[in-house]
Amino acid sequence: MPTIGTFMALLPGGFATAPYRSTDGTIYSVVEGTGETFIDDIAIRWKPRDLFIVPSWQQHRHRAASDAVLFSFSDRPTQEALSLWREERHMA
Repeated sequence: MPTIGTFMALLPGGFATAPYRSTDGTIYSVVEGTGETFIDDIAIRWKPRDLFIVPSWQQHRHRAASDAVLFSFSDRPTQEALSLWREERHMA
């Protein structure tokens, strides 16, 4: 669908992402591996077949305990087409 953006990320075991936030709410599906995602100060531990959501404009970061694959989708293409999408990256 042209209104939904899909992404797949490989996170090597021990890898942690820098804090990030954007205007699109994102739904994550854990394909394989284990780890945790911190949304503000809340930790969500995940394993294969888990689903979790990062709400719009909430700072988050991922940390993989083992090699992990996360599939995600959001309404980013729609927001980009309407010039509404914004993001904020932080250096770790």
